[in-house]
Amino acid sequence: MKQKKWYKIIVLSTRKWEEITTPKEEYKEIIFPSGFLWGAATAAHQVEGNNTNNHWWAWEQEGGHIHDGSVSGRACDQYNLYEKDFELAKELAHNVHRFSIEWSRIEPKEGKWSEKEIEHYREVIQALLDRDITPMVTLHHFTNPIWLQEKGGWLNPQSVELFERYTKIVTETMGDLISFYNTINEPMMVASLGYFLGIHPPCRTDLSEFLTVGKHLLMAHGKSYRAIHETVKDKGFKIKPKVGIVKQIPYFAPLDPDSDADVQQAKLMDDMVNRWYLDAIQSGIVAQPFGTGEELDYLKNSWDFIGVNWYTRILATPITEIQAEGGSSLSMNVPEGAETTDMGWEVYPEGFYHSLMSVKKYKKPVYVTENGIATMKDEQRCRYILRHLYQLHRTIRDGLSVKGYMYWSLIDNFEWAEGFAKRFGLVEVDYNTMERTPRPSAYLYRDIIKGNKITEQQFQKYL
Repeated sequence: MKQKKWYKIIVLSTRKWEEITTPKEEYKEIIFPSGFLWGAATAAHQVEGNNTNNHWWAWEQEGGHIHDGSVSGRACDQYNLYEKDFELAKELAHNVHRFSIEWSRIEPKEGKWSEKEIEHYREVIQALLDRDITPMVTLHHFTNPIWLQEKGGWLNPQSVELFERYTKIVTETMGDLISFYNTINEPMMVASLGYFLGIHPPCRTDLSEFLTVGKHLLMAHGKSYRAIHETVKDKGFKIKPKVGIVKQIPYFAPLDPDSDADVQQAKLMDDMVNRWYLDAIQSGIVAQPFGTGEELDYLKNSWDFIGVNWYTRILATPITEIQAEGGSSLSMNVPEGAETTDMGWEVYPEGFYHSLMSVKKYKKPVYVTENGIATMKDEQRCRYILRHLYQLHRTIRDGLSVKGYMYWSLIDNFEWAEGFAKRFGLVEVDYNTMERTPRPSAYLYRDIIKGNKITEQQFQKYL
Protein backbone atom coordinates (compact mmCIF):
# COMPACT_ATOMS: atom_id res chain seq x y z
CA MET A 1 0.00 0.00 0.00
CA LYS A 2 1.12 3.49 -0.83
CA GLN A 3 0.60 6.49 1.40
CA LYS A 4 -1.34 9.22 -0.34
CA LYS A 5 -2.86 12.51 0.69
CA TRP A 6 -6.62 12.45 0.35
CA TYR A 7 -9.35 14.86 1.29
CA LYS A 8 -11.88 13.89 3.88
CA ILE A 9 -15.15 15.65 3.15
CA ILE A 10 -17.33 16.04 6.20
CA VAL A 11 -20.83 17.43 6.18
CA LEU A 12 -20.98 18.56 9.78
CA SER A 13 -22.32 21.58 11.59
CA THR A 14 -20.95 22.50 14.99
CA ARG A 15 -22.67 24.76 17.46
CA LYS A 16 -19.77 27.18 17.27
CA TRP A 17 -19.97 27.38 13.45
CA GLU A 18 -23.74 27.92 13.54
CA GLU A 19 -23.41 30.76 16.04
CA ILE A 20 -20.85 32.51 13.86
CA THR A 21 -22.61 32.20 10.49
CA THR A 22 -26.35 31.99 10.99
CA PRO A 23 -28.24 35.24 11.56
CA LYS A 24 -31.57 35.31 13.34
CA GLU A 25 -34.10 35.10 10.53
CA GLU A 26 -37.30 37.11 10.45
CA TYR A 27 -39.65 35.73 7.86
CA LYS A 28 -41.65 38.64 6.52
CA GLU A 29 -43.33 38.92 3.12
CA ILE A 30 -40.85 38.97 0.27
CA ILE A 31 -41.54 40.00 -3.33
CA PHE A 32 -39.49 38.85 -6.32
CA PRO A 33 -38.53 41.00 -9.33
CA SER A 34 -40.99 41.51 -12.15
CA GLY A 35 -40.48 39.01 -14.98
CA PHE A 36 -38.87 36.42 -12.69
CA LEU A 37 -38.80 32.94 -14.25
CA TRP A 38 -40.22 30.12 -12.13
CA GLY A 39 -40.17 26.44 -12.97
CA ALA A 40 -38.56 23.08 -12.46
CA ALA A 41 -35.97 20.84 -14.08
CA THR A 42 -35.50 17.30 -15.35
CA ALA A 43 -32.81 15.34 -17.20
CA ALA A 44 -33.37 13.00 -20.14
CA HIS A 45 -31.88 9.80 -18.74
CA GLN A 46 -33.65 10.25 -15.43
CA VAL A 47 -37.15 10.62 -16.85
CA GLU A 48 -37.41 9.59 -20.52
CA GLY A 49 -36.81 5.86 -20.25
CA ASN A 50 -35.06 3.41 -22.58
CA ASN A 51 -31.99 5.48 -23.35
CA THR A 52 -30.31 2.30 -24.52
CA ASN A 53 -27.50 3.95 -26.48
CA ASN A 54 -25.72 5.76 -23.65
CA HIS A 55 -22.97 4.66 -21.30
CA TRP A 56 -25.11 4.93 -18.17
CA TRP A 57 -27.58 2.40 -19.58
CA ALA A 58 -24.73 0.01 -20.41
CA TRP A 59 -23.26 0.41 -16.90
CA GLU A 60 -26.62 -0.28 -15.26
CA GLN A 61 -26.95 -3.57 -17.17
CA GLU A 62 -23.78 -4.86 -15.53
CA GLY A 63 -25.68 -5.09 -12.24
CA GLY A 64 -24.60 -4.24 -8.72
CA HIS A 65 -24.06 -0.54 -9.33
CA ILE A 66 -27.38 1.04 -8.33
CA HIS A 67 -27.98 1.27 -4.59
CA ASP A 68 -31.62 0.18 -4.62
CA GLY A 69 -30.94 -2.61 -7.14
CA SER A 70 -32.89 -0.95 -9.95
CA VAL A 71 -32.03 0.07 -13.49
CA SER A 72 -33.43 3.11 -15.28
CA GLY A 73 -35.60 1.01 -17.61
CA ARG A 74 -38.60 3.03 -18.72
CA ALA A 75 -37.89 5.56 -15.92
CA CYS A 76 -40.93 7.91 -15.89
CA ASP A 77 -41.73 7.21 -19.56
CA GLN A 78 -41.54 10.94 -20.22
CA TYR A 79 -40.39 10.22 -23.76
CA ASN A 80 -44.03 9.33 -24.40
CA LEU A 81 -45.72 11.32 -21.62
CA TYR A 82 -44.00 14.68 -21.99
CA GLU A 83 -47.20 16.50 -22.95
CA LYS A 84 -48.91 15.22 -19.80
CA ASP A 85 -46.00 16.46 -17.69
CA PHE A 86 -45.92 19.85 -19.41
CA GLU A 87 -49.65 20.23 -18.93
CA LEU A 88 -49.08 19.65 -15.23
CA ALA A 89 -46.31 22.25 -15.24
CA LYS A 90 -48.70 24.73 -16.87
CA GLU A 91 -51.41 24.00 -14.29
CA LEU A 92 -48.80 24.61 -11.59
CA ALA A 93 -48.06 28.04 -13.15
CA HIS A 94 -44.50 27.28 -14.27
CA ASN A 95 -43.21 29.66 -16.94
CA VAL A 96 -39.83 28.00 -17.58
CA HIS A 97 -38.79 24.36 -17.80
CA ARG A 98 -35.24 23.03 -17.93
CA PHE A 99 -34.70 19.66 -19.60
CA SER A 100 -31.92 17.89 -21.49
CA ILE A 101 -31.57 16.54 -24.99
CA GLU A 102 -30.11 13.04 -25.05
CA TRP A 103 -26.99 13.05 -27.24
CA SER A 104 -27.15 9.27 -27.75
CA ARG A 105 -30.61 9.59 -29.31
CA ILE A 106 -29.54 12.35 -31.70
CA GLU A 107 -26.29 10.58 -32.66
CA PRO A 108 -26.77 6.87 -31.86
CA LYS A 109 -23.72 5.96 -33.95
CA GLU A 110 -20.77 8.19 -34.64
CA GLY A 111 -21.63 10.59 -37.45
CA LYS A 112 -25.10 9.10 -37.93
CA TRP A 113 -27.88 11.56 -37.10
CA SER A 114 -31.41 10.47 -36.29
CA GLU A 115 -33.99 12.64 -38.06
CA LYS A 116 -36.71 10.87 -36.06
CA GLU A 117 -35.21 11.92 -32.73
CA ILE A 118 -34.47 15.44 -33.92
CA GLU A 119 -38.14 15.77 -34.84
CA HIS A 120 -39.11 14.30 -31.46
CA TYR A 121 -37.19 16.96 -29.57
CA ARG A 122 -38.59 19.69 -31.80
CA GLU A 123 -42.04 18.45 -30.74
CA VAL A 124 -40.98 18.47 -27.08
CA ILE A 125 -39.79 22.07 -27.33
CA GLN A 126 -42.90 23.12 -29.24
CA ALA A 127 -45.10 21.51 -26.59
CA LEU A 128 -43.55 23.82 -24.00
CA LEU A 129 -43.90 26.89 -26.22
CA ASP A 130 -47.55 26.04 -26.89
CA ARG A 131 -48.12 26.24 -23.12
CA ASP A 132 -46.26 29.56 -22.76
CA ILE A 133 -43.42 27.81 -20.92
CA THR A 134 -39.91 28.93 -21.84
CA PRO A 135 -37.70 25.93 -22.73
CA MET A 136 -34.20 25.88 -21.25
CA VAL A 137 -32.27 23.16 -23.09
CA THR A 138 -29.30 21.32 -21.59
CA LEU A 139 -27.07 19.71 -24.21
CA HIS A 140 -25.18 17.32 -21.92
CA HIS A 141 -26.52 15.99 -18.62
CA PHE A 142 -24.09 13.26 -17.46
CA THR A 143 -24.62 10.73 -20.30
CA ASN A 144 -22.39 9.94 -23.28
CA PRO A 145 -23.23 7.89 -26.36
CA ILE A 146 -21.77 4.40 -26.03
CA TRP A 147 -19.66 4.95 -29.15
CA LEU A 148 -18.05 8.00 -27.53
CA GLN A 149 -17.34 6.13 -24.31
CA GLU A 150 -15.71 3.35 -26.33
CA LYS A 151 -13.35 6.00 -27.75
CA GLY A 152 -12.35 7.01 -24.21
CA GLY A 153 -15.16 9.43 -23.41
CA TRP A 154 -13.99 12.78 -22.03
CA LEU A 155 -10.44 11.45 -21.67
CA ASN A 156 -10.15 11.55 -25.45
CA PRO A 157 -9.11 15.00 -26.76
CA GLN A 158 -11.44 14.40 -29.73
CA SER A 159 -14.39 14.63 -27.34
CA VAL A 160 -14.16 18.43 -27.48
CA GLU A 161 -14.69 18.60 -31.26
CA LEU A 162 -17.26 15.79 -31.20
CA PHE A 163 -19.34 17.72 -28.66
CA GLU A 164 -18.96 20.87 -30.76
CA ARG A 165 -20.26 18.97 -33.81
CA TYR A 166 -23.26 17.66 -31.85
CA THR A 167 -23.96 21.19 -30.62
CA LYS A 168 -24.03 22.49 -34.19
CA ILE A 169 -26.50 19.81 -35.29
CA VAL A 170 -28.85 20.58 -32.41
CA THR A 171 -28.65 24.32 -33.10
CA GLU A 172 -29.10 23.93 -36.86
CA THR A 173 -32.17 21.71 -36.46
CA MET A 174 -33.83 23.21 -33.35
CA GLY A 175 -32.24 26.61 -32.86
CA ASP A 176 -35.22 28.50 -34.25
CA LEU A 177 -37.14 27.37 -31.14
CA ILE A 178 -34.55 27.63 -28.33
CA SER A 179 -33.90 30.83 -26.40
CA PHE A 180 -31.86 29.33 -23.52
CA TYR A 181 -29.06 26.77 -23.74
CA ASN A 182 -27.08 25.09 -20.99
CA THR A 183 -23.98 23.57 -22.56
CA ILE A 184 -22.90 21.06 -19.90
CA ASN A 185 -24.51 20.15 -16.59
CA GLU A 186 -22.17 20.07 -13.58
CA PRO A 187 -18.89 19.46 -15.45
CA MET A 188 -16.82 19.15 -12.28
CA MET A 189 -19.23 16.55 -10.92
CA VAL A 190 -18.83 14.58 -14.17
CA ALA A 191 -15.06 14.72 -13.67
CA SER A 192 -14.94 14.04 -9.94
CA LEU A 193 -17.67 11.39 -9.61
CA GLY A 194 -16.59 9.49 -12.70
CA TYR A 195 -12.81 9.81 -12.64
CA PHE A 196 -11.68 10.63 -9.09
CA LEU A 197 -14.20 9.22 -6.60
CA GLY A 198 -15.30 6.33 -8.82
CA ILE A 199 -19.00 6.66 -7.97
CA HIS A 200 -20.35 7.14 -11.50
CA PRO A 201 -19.24 5.35 -14.67
CA PRO A 202 -16.54 4.70 -15.74
CA CYS A 203 -15.74 4.42 -11.99
CA ARG A 204 -12.15 5.61 -12.23
CA THR A 205 -10.08 6.88 -9.28
CA ASP A 206 -7.19 8.58 -11.00
CA LEU A 207 -6.19 12.17 -10.23
CA SER A 208 -4.55 12.76 -13.61
CA GLU A 209 -7.65 11.49 -15.42
CA PHE A 210 -9.82 13.78 -13.29
CA LEU A 211 -7.70 16.76 -14.32
CA THR A 212 -7.78 15.75 -18.00
CA VAL A 213 -11.55 15.29 -18.05
CA GLY A 214 -12.06 18.60 -16.25
CA LYS A 215 -9.99 20.41 -18.87
CA HIS A 216 -11.75 18.77 -21.81
CA LEU A 217 -15.18 19.61 -20.35
CA LEU A 218 -14.06 23.22 -19.99
CA MET A 219 -12.84 23.36 -23.59
CA ALA A 220 -16.03 21.65 -24.81
CA HIS A 221 -18.12 24.30 -23.09
CA GLY A 222 -16.22 27.11 -24.80
CA LYS A 223 -16.47 25.46 -28.22
CA SER A 224 -20.17 24.76 -27.71
CA TYR A 225 -20.90 28.36 -26.69
CA ARG A 226 -19.27 29.74 -29.86
CA ALA A 227 -20.92 27.08 -32.04
CA ILE A 228 -24.41 28.02 -30.84
CA HIS A 229 -24.02 31.73 -31.48
CA GLU A 230 -22.24 31.26 -34.82
CA THR A 231 -24.79 28.72 -36.06
CA VAL A 232 -27.76 30.89 -35.09
CA LYS A 233 -26.18 33.80 -36.96
CA ASP A 234 -25.33 31.68 -40.02
CA LYS A 235 -28.85 30.23 -40.19
CA GLY A 236 -30.42 33.66 -39.88
CA PHE A 237 -32.66 32.66 -36.98
CA LYS A 238 -34.55 35.62 -35.54
CA ILE A 239 -34.13 34.29 -32.02
CA LYS A 240 -31.18 35.61 -29.98
CA PRO A 241 -30.29 32.81 -27.59
CA LYS A 242 -28.69 33.07 -24.17
CA VAL A 243 -26.06 30.42 -23.50
CA GLY A 244 -24.60 29.48 -20.12
CA ILE A 245 -22.90 26.78 -18.10
CA VAL A 246 -24.64 24.88 -15.29
CA LYS A 247 -22.29 24.67 -12.36
CA GLN A 248 -22.99 22.95 -9.07
CA ILE A 249 -21.41 25.25 -6.50
CA PRO A 250 -21.13 23.46 -3.16
CA TYR A 251 -20.52 25.73 -0.20
CA PHE A 252 -17.12 24.71 1.16
CA ALA A 253 -16.32 25.84 4.68
CA PRO A 254 -13.81 24.77 7.35
CA LEU A 255 -14.89 22.14 9.82
CA ASP A 256 -13.26 24.26 12.52
CA PRO A 257 -13.17 27.95 11.54
CA ASP A 258 -10.37 28.53 14.10
CA SER A 259 -8.15 25.92 12.43
CA ASP A 260 -5.78 27.31 9.80
CA ALA A 261 -5.50 23.85 8.25
CA ASP A 262 -9.28 23.54 7.90
CA VAL A 263 -9.59 27.06 6.52
CA GLN A 264 -6.88 26.32 3.94
CA GLN A 265 -8.49 23.00 3.05
CA ALA A 266 -11.88 24.61 2.46
CA LYS A 267 -10.25 27.21 0.22
CA LEU A 268 -8.33 24.51 -1.67
CA MET A 269 -11.51 22.56 -2.33
CA ASP A 270 -13.44 25.66 -3.36
CA ASP A 271 -10.62 26.66 -5.71
CA MET A 272 -10.44 23.20 -7.24
CA VAL A 273 -14.16 22.47 -7.64
CA ASN A 274 -15.65 25.96 -8.09
CA ARG A 275 -13.28 28.84 -8.75
CA TRP A 276 -10.97 27.15 -11.27
CA TYR A 277 -13.75 26.37 -13.76
CA LEU A 278 -15.63 29.65 -13.40
CA ASP A 279 -12.49 31.82 -13.47
CA ALA A 280 -11.34 30.00 -16.60
CA ILE A 281 -14.55 30.82 -18.45
CA GLN A 282 -14.26 34.46 -17.46
CA SER A 283 -10.57 34.85 -18.35
CA GLY A 284 -10.07 32.20 -21.03
CA ILE A 285 -6.99 30.98 -19.14
CA VAL A 286 -6.69 27.29 -18.28
CA ALA A 287 -4.81 27.57 -15.01
CA GLN A 288 -3.00 24.87 -13.07
CA PRO A 289 -3.55 22.13 -12.07
CA PHE A 290 -5.87 21.44 -15.03
CA GLY A 291 -3.77 23.37 -17.53
CA THR A 292 -0.47 25.20 -17.88
CA GLY A 293 -1.83 28.71 -18.08
CA GLU A 294 -2.67 28.56 -21.78
CA GLU A 295 -5.14 31.16 -23.02
CA LEU A 296 -7.99 30.05 -25.29
CA ASP A 297 -9.74 32.82 -27.22
CA TYR A 298 -12.90 30.76 -27.75
CA LEU A 299 -13.20 30.14 -24.01
CA LYS A 300 -12.91 33.73 -22.77
CA ASN A 301 -16.24 35.17 -21.62
CA SER A 302 -18.10 32.20 -23.10
CA TRP A 303 -21.28 32.71 -21.10
CA ASP A 304 -24.32 34.93 -21.22
CA PHE A 305 -25.51 33.77 -17.80
CA ILE A 306 -24.46 31.44 -14.99
CA GLY A 307 -26.64 28.49 -14.03
CA VAL A 308 -26.19 27.53 -10.38
CA ASN A 309 -27.12 24.14 -8.92
CA TRP A 310 -27.11 23.92 -5.11
CA TYR A 311 -27.89 21.25 -2.52
CA THR A 312 -25.72 21.35 0.59
CA ARG A 313 -22.58 22.61 2.29
CA ILE A 314 -19.37 20.67 2.76
CA LEU A 315 -17.14 21.25 5.76
CA ALA A 316 -13.62 20.08 5.12
CA THR A 317 -10.55 19.06 7.03
CA PRO A 318 -7.33 17.56 5.59
CA ILE A 319 -6.22 14.12 6.63
CA THR A 320 -3.52 11.69 5.54
CA GLU A 321 -4.41 8.05 5.53
CA ILE A 322 -3.16 4.76 4.13
CA GLN A 323 -5.21 4.11 1.03
CA ALA A 324 -5.60 0.79 -0.75
CA GLU A 325 -4.77 0.79 -4.46
CA GLY A 326 -7.72 2.04 -6.46
CA GLY A 327 -9.60 3.36 -3.45
CA SER A 328 -10.99 6.78 -2.68
CA SER A 329 -11.81 8.62 0.50
CA LEU A 330 -15.21 10.16 0.95
CA SER A 331 -16.63 10.45 4.45
CA MET A 332 -19.91 12.24 5.05
CA ASN A 333 -20.84 12.58 8.70
CA VAL A 334 -23.91 14.38 9.93
CA PRO A 335 -24.16 15.37 13.59
CA GLU A 336 -26.92 14.16 15.83
CA GLY A 337 -29.94 16.40 15.61
CA ALA A 338 -29.10 18.03 12.26
CA GLU A 339 -31.89 18.17 9.70
CA THR A 340 -31.04 16.01 6.71
CA THR A 341 -32.53 14.94 3.40
CA ASP A 342 -33.12 11.35 2.35
CA MET A 343 -29.80 11.61 0.52
CA GLY A 344 -28.17 12.11 3.91
CA TRP A 345 -27.28 15.71 3.09
CA GLU A 346 -27.50 18.44 5.69
CA VAL A 347 -30.19 21.06 5.13
CA TYR A 348 -28.32 24.37 5.40
CA PRO A 349 -30.09 27.14 3.46
CA GLU A 350 -27.61 29.87 4.36
CA GLY A 351 -24.99 28.03 2.32
CA PHE A 352 -27.21 28.65 -0.70
CA TYR A 353 -26.84 32.38 -0.07
CA HIS A 354 -23.04 32.15 0.14
CA SER A 355 -22.69 30.02 -3.00
CA LEU A 356 -24.89 32.36 -5.01
CA MET A 357 -23.08 35.47 -3.79
CA SER A 358 -19.75 33.90 -4.77
CA VAL A 359 -20.62 34.40 -8.46
CA LYS A 360 -21.52 38.06 -8.12
CA LYS A 361 -17.98 39.07 -9.10
CA TYR A 362 -18.49 37.66 -12.62
CA LYS A 363 -21.18 40.27 -13.34
CA LYS A 364 -23.47 37.91 -15.22
CA PRO A 365 -27.19 37.20 -14.79
CA VAL A 366 -27.80 34.14 -12.63
CA TYR A 367 -30.43 31.41 -12.92
CA VAL A 368 -30.86 28.77 -10.22
CA THR A 369 -31.00 25.75 -12.49
CA GLU A 370 -31.39 23.18 -9.69
CA ASN A 371 -32.27 23.32 -6.00
CA GLY A 372 -34.33 20.65 -4.30
CA ILE A 373 -34.69 17.97 -1.68
CA ALA A 374 -35.12 14.20 -1.60
CA THR A 375 -37.72 13.45 1.05
CA MET A 376 -40.80 11.33 1.61
CA LYS A 377 -42.11 14.02 3.97
CA ASP A 378 -43.65 16.70 1.82
CA GLU A 379 -43.98 19.17 4.69
CA GLN A 380 -40.18 19.08 4.84
CA ARG A 381 -40.11 19.89 1.12
CA CYS A 382 -42.39 22.87 1.75
CA ARG A 383 -40.05 24.15 4.48
CA TYR A 384 -37.05 23.55 2.26
CA ILE A 385 -38.49 25.57 -0.63
CA LEU A 386 -39.48 28.48 1.60
CA ARG A 387 -36.18 28.65 3.46
CA HIS A 388 -34.11 28.48 0.28
CA LEU A 389 -36.20 31.05 -1.53
CA TYR A 390 -35.76 33.32 1.47
CA GLN A 391 -31.97 33.03 1.05
CA LEU A 392 -32.32 33.54 -2.70
CA HIS A 393 -34.22 36.74 -2.05
CA ARG A 394 -31.41 37.87 0.27
CA THR A 395 -28.99 37.67 -2.65
CA ILE A 396 -31.28 39.83 -4.78
CA ARG A 397 -31.47 42.42 -2.00
CA ASP A 398 -27.68 42.30 -1.82
CA GLY A 399 -27.27 43.10 -5.50
CA LEU A 400 -27.06 39.72 -7.26
CA SER A 401 -28.86 39.69 -10.61
CA VAL A 402 -30.93 36.51 -10.20
CA LYS A 403 -33.42 36.06 -13.03
CA GLY A 404 -35.06 32.72 -12.30
CA TYR A 405 -35.38 29.63 -10.10
CA MET A 406 -35.93 26.02 -11.14
CA TYR A 407 -36.75 23.43 -8.48
CA TRP A 408 -35.24 19.96 -8.84
CA SER A 409 -37.27 18.24 -9.93
CA LEU A 410 -40.64 18.50 -11.60
CA ILE A 411 -41.36 14.79 -11.13
CA ASP A 412 -39.83 11.93 -9.17
CA ASN A 413 -37.15 10.24 -11.25
CA PHE A 414 -34.23 7.83 -11.53
CA GLU A 415 -31.66 9.42 -9.24
CA TRP A 416 -28.52 8.03 -10.90
CA ALA A 417 -26.58 5.64 -8.63
CA GLU A 418 -29.30 5.94 -5.95
CA GLY A 419 -32.00 4.52 -8.22
CA PHE A 420 -35.72 5.22 -7.74
CA ALA A 421 -35.78 5.26 -3.94
CA LYS A 422 -35.03 8.98 -3.60
CA ARG A 423 -38.04 11.23 -4.22
CA PHE A 424 -37.20 14.77 -5.34
CA GLY A 425 -40.37 15.57 -7.27
CA LEU A 426 -42.97 18.24 -6.82
CA VAL A 427 -45.09 15.62 -8.54
CA GLU A 428 -45.19 12.04 -7.27
CA VAL A 429 -44.79 9.25 -9.82
CA ASP A 430 -46.28 5.79 -9.34
CA TYR A 431 -43.69 3.71 -11.20
CA ASN A 432 -46.14 0.83 -11.69
CA THR A 433 -48.90 2.84 -13.35
CA MET A 434 -46.93 5.99 -14.33
CA GLU A 435 -49.68 8.05 -12.68
CA ARG A 436 -48.61 11.57 -11.73
CA THR A 437 -49.91 13.21 -8.52
CA PRO A 438 -48.88 16.73 -7.52
CA ARG A 439 -47.79 16.95 -3.90
CA PRO A 440 -48.91 19.78 -1.56
CA SER A 441 -45.48 21.38 -2.12
CA ALA A 442 -46.35 21.70 -5.80
CA TYR A 443 -49.37 23.82 -4.89
CA LEU A 444 -47.40 25.91 -2.38
CA TYR A 445 -44.89 26.58 -5.12
CA ARG A 446 -47.73 27.38 -7.55
CA ASP A 447 -49.09 29.99 -5.16
CA ILE A 448 -45.63 31.55 -4.79
CA ILE A 449 -45.31 31.74 -8.57
CA LYS A 450 -48.75 33.24 -9.08
CA GLY A 451 -48.10 35.96 -6.52
CA ASN A 452 -44.41 36.31 -7.39
CA LYS A 453 -43.93 36.50 -3.63
CA ILE A 454 -43.93 34.58 -0.38
CA THR A 455 -46.43 35.86 2.14
CA GLU A 456 -45.89 36.09 5.86
CA GLN A 457 -48.77 33.62 6.28
CA GLN A 458 -46.98 31.04 4.12
CA PHE A 459 -43.84 31.42 6.19
CA GLN A 460 -45.82 31.11 9.44
CA LYS A 461 -47.65 27.99 8.29
CA TYR A 462 -44.49 25.99 7.61
CA LEU A 463 -41.70 27.70 9.57
